[in-house]
Amino acid sequence: MARLHRNVAPQLPRPPVAPVAEWAWLLCQPFAEAQRLLWDAFLGWQQSILTLNKDVSEQWAVRFGGGVPIDG
Repeated sequence: MARLHRNVAPQLPRPPVAPVAEWAWLLCQPFAEAQRLLWDAFLGWQQSILTLNKDVSEQWAVRFGGGVPIDG
């Protein structure tokens, strides 16, 4: 007779490394996450600088370049 319900226990995500190196992966995972957060913050800061530079160049084009922004 077929089972109507599968007996599936929730499992933790398995690390993508061999069981021998699992301890190293678990040790380094918080550092990798911290590095990812730092890169996200850095890229957000760079995006804000890019937006500021674009706004300043458009204001300069409107004031001194005839009143029309360069990109339309």
